[in-house]
Amino acid sequence: MGGISLPEKALLRRELLARRDALSKRSQRSSAIQEALWAHPAYQEARKLFLYLSKGSEPDTWKILDRALAEGKEVYAPRCLDKNGSMAFYRVTCRETLAPGSFGLLEPDPLKCPPAGSAEGALCLVPGLAFDEMGYRLGYGKGYYDRFLAGYPGTTAGLCYGEMMLPALPRGPYDKRVDFVITEAGAFALRKGQEPGKEGCV
Repeated sequence: MGGISLPEKALLRRELLARRDALSKRSQRSSAIQEALWAHPAYQEARKLFLYLSKGSEPDTWKILDRALAEGKEVYAPRCLDKNGSMAFYRVTCRETLAPGSFGLLEPDPLKCPPAGSAEGALCLVPGLAFDEMGYRLGYGKGYYDRFLAGYPGTTAGLCYGEMMLPALPRGPYDKRVDFVITEAGAFALRKGQEPGKEGCV
């Protein structure tokens, strides 16, 4: 699925957000997604976890944060550095090291949380309004994760309600697909295909 205009993409975001907000039993769905993630080898083998702090109708990551800390993993959360799409991850050792930040989100307090170093051995959980069957996502339009993932060498995973897995999503030449997507049913088997911008991509 090729690129679409910015107004069309904005409309798609609104439609998908409304669809996700309307889903019933999101708490139970989140619990199933969490269990599927915890059972996945990529999570079990990861020494470091880079995760977004969920809000609204997103699959809940707060229990993932608490469990990862209890298991002794190094946990890192993002902090927006400016309005131009730059962000960095900082180590979180407990919820008390978080403070209100950009876009109404809780973020690591840089006075209490050291910046992340190497991403070796890390698993990064990537947010998205929806994911498609090749692992591409539709984000929130700010570009923070697109820029971060361009230089991130580790494993990536999306957390997604089953109804928000779509056959294809619009994507551009700089979009990165995740290595796997976790839904209530477990790890989604992604279709293979060429990178965007290359001849023959679907």
